Amino acid sequence: MRLKEKYFPVDESAPAPLVASCMRRVRFEEVDGLGMVWHGRYPSYLEDGRIAFGDAFGLTYQSFMVHNTVAPIVKMHLDYRSVLRFDEQITVETKLHWSDAARLNFTYTLFKKNGEVAASGYTVQMMTEPDGTVLLVLPDWLETFRRKWKEGGFEKK
Repeated sequence: MRLKEKYFPVDESAPAPLVASCMRRVRFEEVDGLGMVWHGRYPSYLEDGRIAFGDAFGLTYQSFMVHNTVAPIVKMHLDYRSVLRFDEQITVETKLHWSDAARLNFTYTLFKKNGEVAASGYTVQMMTEPDGTVLLVLPDWLETFRRKWKEGGFEKK
């Protein structure tokens, strides 16, 4: 039995979330006059996580472009827990949670080098055509991805 996720309800019949992580250092340009990371920089950390996730599981920005699919973020939430400062090393853990809908539900946890949680949150991305038409059903290529996931075709990271 999986633990209840904070942001998305858990369907016990759904496959476990897919997880990828990346490490990065806080850059000088990301800190404010108080010497801490400005809150508006955190969305770029989430994007770093999504890019690492895409690289790990073949769900890259390029694959969306090749398949003429767009996945705009329609909802974002962040909880700030601990200050990040210049030159700190952080790990961004990104999880994709199962959804039967034509959307991507990602959660993120930003860890400091000592394991302390600096921030956590989520994004929801809807599937659309390039002209903005909302897709109610996943395109075939994403359905293939989802089938592979459900059948356990991805190794745990």
